[in-house]
Amino acid sequence: MPFHPFRICNFYQVSSILGHGGFGTVYRGLHLLTSEWVAIKVEMPPEKEEQPAMLPYEAAIYKLLRGKQGIPCIRWSGMYGGAHVLAMDMLGSNLDQLRRVCRSQFTLRTVLILAEQMLDRVEFAHSKGIVLRDVKPDNFAMGHGHLANIVHLYDFGLSKLYRDPETGAHMAYREDRQRLGTIRYASLNMHLGRELSRRDDMESLGYSLIYLLNGRLPWQGIYAPDVDWKIRRIREMKAGKALEDLLSSAPPEFGQYFEHCRGLRFEQKPDYAYLKTLFRKRMQSEGWQYDSKLDWLDPSVLPKGSLLPDEYKAEHCFVEDDKWDVQ
Repeated sequence: MPFHPFRICNFYQVSSILGHGGFGTVYRGLHLLTSEWVAIKVEMPPEKEEQPAMLPYEAAIYKLLRGKQGIPCIRWSGMYGGAHVLAMDMLGSNLDQLRRVCRSQFTLRTVLILAEQMLDRVEFAHSKGIVLRDVKPDNFAMGHGHLANIVHLYDFGLSKLYRDPETGAHMAYREDRQRLGTIRYASLNMHLGRELSRRDDMESLGYSLIYLLNGRLPWQGIYAPDVDWKIRRIREMKAGKALEDLLSSAPPEFGQYFEHCRGLRFEQKPDYAYLKTLFRKRMQSEGWQYDSKLDWLDPSVLPKGSLLPDEYKAEHCFVEDDKWDVQ
């Protein structure tokens, strides 16, 4: 079906579709007065009255996190034309898209640089009382222009307050919880039906970093007769030898990272400084500098170069989303 441009709130000219998510559609829009490009998420109200709309909740999370570098700024949110609308800063390609541009995997140097920024974004969300519950490379994107080497965290549709805003009390531990997020990066606790907390965000971030370094995880593409069997098999691999073999073949910092995350109690605060220090010391021992020479910005560091000619930049149109994974 052909796309027909339209206008939102008289100021935003919607020119194309960027993608579809579980809760609506994301469009590319231009602010007609400032000439700034924005991303516009649109969600129709749920058909069932008892089912809440997700976009107003996500807009509230963005407002809690506003003012921090690496968190997109909300330009406008509200109801328009019978739909929930959220207009926010336009970001560049996400880390999984950039991984494909770099022939499926990043160099260790780039992963270490990204790791510190990604840890910083997750730590900031936790400091505001928010547990993300869907940490994955797809939810981290690079900025534009002078922010091209800054990692941005976005998409808070599955996030949750883990502290009571009035009392500051931590949420209670519960079991028999439903599956949510992306199975590929989900923590072992999610597979076991446990309430997710900060420790689970950190474990999912660990899987994300190893994925960016290796280009895949051992449980991708495994055979199972149905979805439940596949999820069960992935759980066994995360709890057993498959993860052990993965960490034994990775730089030792990743094993130390998982040892810390898996050792955390439900309410315990992760030691973010310790985890950042792990990766920072490796950078120092290798003699690498923190700069903007990331793999996709400087393909000369890649053994085979990137998949893009020099005159092009990585944009959404160069890659397609991975549709096969269990969500």
